[in-house]
Amino acid sequence: MDGEVDMIFAAAPSEQQLAMAKRKGVKLELTPIGRETFVFFVQADNPVKGLKLADIRRIYSGEVKNWQEVGGKSEAIRAFQRPENSGSQTMLQSMMADYRLMTPPKETVAEAMAGIIEQTADYRNYPNALGFSFLFYATQIVGNGEIRLLEVDGVKPDRDSIRDGTYPL
Repeated sequence: MDGEVDMIFAAAPSEQQLAMAKRKGVKLELTPIGRETFVFFVQADNPVKGLKLADIRRIYSGEVKNWQEVGGKSEAIRAFQRPENSGSQTMLQSMMADYRLMTPPKETVAEAMAGIIEQTADYRNYPNALGFSFLFYATQIVGNGEIRLLEVDGVKPDRDSIRDGTYPL
């Protein structure tokens, strides 16, 4: 937006970024070139295998605070977020529907995309963390074996469910 480059490849811009472009008189031409899957993950020892989309929204709104409420052990949920205007945080905000996203404690905002994966995998050796990212980043770029992708609404995020559209995100 400062005129330093002509083209970028990135996730869709947030409402704030679109407003900033408008204020600066920059016309953004958005051209989708592919699809990416938004995934949620837990530390590999967490017994929860999947969540309903409604439960994810309730967790990130602050309504659900304990894994026991969604089929896990009685442990507080540490729901990590990303900084405002990052691609994955923008996706989280857009999927919240009628729920208001809670303000996270400062220590649960992962600055780097890899940080949210590492922090969820390693968070003080407790399996109570919940994180999110885009599938390619989580599995191909970072590829941390200490996290496990969650099913959403009973559907695993894999090639088949993404191709046939049954994975909801």
